Amino acid sequence: MGLAHSSFGFGICLRFGAWDFVLRPRGGLIVLLVLLPWGPAAPAAEDPGDESFQLVAGLLGDKDRQVRAVGLQYVRAGAKGQPATRRFAAMLPNQTPDVQAELLAALADRGDRAARPQVLAMLASRDEPVRAAAVAALGSLGDAADVPALAARLVGGQRAEQAAARQSLTRLRDPAANTAIARAVPNAPPETRAALLEVLAARNATDTVDTVLAAAEDPDPSVRIAALAALRVLADPGRTAAIIKLLKAARSDRERDRAEAALVAVCGRGRQSGTEALRGGLVGAAGPVRAALLRTLAAVGGAEALQTILAATRDDDPATRGEAVRLLAAWPERAAVPHLLAIARQTEPLRYHVLAVAGLARLAGPGPDQPPDLALLAETLKLARRPEEKRLLLGVLGGIARPEALTLVLPALDQADLADEAAVAALAIAERLPDLDPGRRRAVAQKVLAKSQSPAIRARAEALEKAIGD
Repeated sequence: MGLAHSSFGFGICLRFGAWDFVLRPRGGLIVLLVLLPWGPAAPAAEDPGDESFQLVAGLLGDKDRQVRAVGLQYVRAGAKGQPATRRFAAMLPNQTPDVQAELLAALADRGDRAARPQVLAMLASRDEPVRAAAVAALGSLGDAADVPALAARLVGGQRAEQAAARQSLTRLRDPAANTAIARAVPNAPPETRAALLEVLAARNATDTVDTVLAAAEDPDPSVRIAALAALRVLADPGRTAAIIKLLKAARSDRERDRAEAALVAVCGRGRQSGTEALRGGLVGAAGPVRAALLRTLAAVGGAEALQTILAATRDDDPATRGEAVRLLAAWPERAAVPHLLAIARQTEPLRYHVLAVAGLARLAGPGPDQPPDLALLAETLKLARRPEEKRLLLGVLGGIARPEALTLVLPALDQADLADEAAVAALAIAERLPDLDPGRRRAVAQKVLAKSQSPAIRARAEALEKAIGD
């Protein structure tokens, strides 16, 4: 875009490409009055002439922010080329701090690395917003050589400068930036090491996984935790065994949780390719580590994982057995049904029985890709020992609009502690079966009225009976 200007009695006309801005004094300020297209733009210049340069400098020196915005927009998108960029950047030392910050942002938007030397000089400013703006501009204008300066500002100092450093390190476009950041990790202070690892994760710097794995064994716990969080993003399935090793070496619950999260993410990317490593990791593992490996196997899924979890339901360690039963109860496929039925038939411990019944209720219910299994629901209803499990099953049956489901629900109306839940389920089924024999619909309504004292439930039953007619 070219910039031309003329002075008139009513103000100043500035041409930006095909558009003219008319500025005029008003109340002691210059305000933008008109924006009009005046034909084709002039060819872009490599270097603005002295007259245009002086005009931009004058606009930047104006006290009115809107007037400065005109000059800043020309810095962003005006005369092209490195000579123009260098002339704009050379204006930085002569501006007030607030204008320096604005000009740094405009130079960053311009995206020409020719401004980098002047931006680096602004890092030494006494004014914190100027330093923060210079740090932020390096995200667009800097390169791998600027990593040490940016890393030094990740911690300590003002928050705005810290945030700008993190953002710039994340945005650096230099292909060598990942390597430079990784090289800065080992010798940085602990807090900076942790922050740099977070930056590598934000950059999706998968080429730095070896550095991150080494940091996961750092003496400082905050660094280890940051490294484990980064591995969740960066590690590939080939690192499964290495992450299992880190899980076993975890020194706190928090570290173990982060290692488990990384393991689940990595195995999720590899699907069932990590099953063998996970099963191998169980050898010699105990307590929370064993439970974490079982949970990861459950997340991976597959026949081998199911068999491993089933074997763990017979483990000598009670905690491991309990976790395995919980995972079996949450298994998403009906392959777990016979094993859950076997557990549900056991009388002790009650906790396992409850988990198994809940798992069976879920697997027997209707799903997006599967019809309800009424035979399994009937069998599970017989195995349920407590009112709580029976209420759960009645809730599932109430969502199945079939006469067979109604047959399973109606006997529960005769049990005082289940009458209301059974009534709700029976009414829900009958209401959704318009072709049900009228005599049977009436019998349902009358039995509900005889067994339930709830006003809301009785009102529904009366409405059902009324809808049948004579």
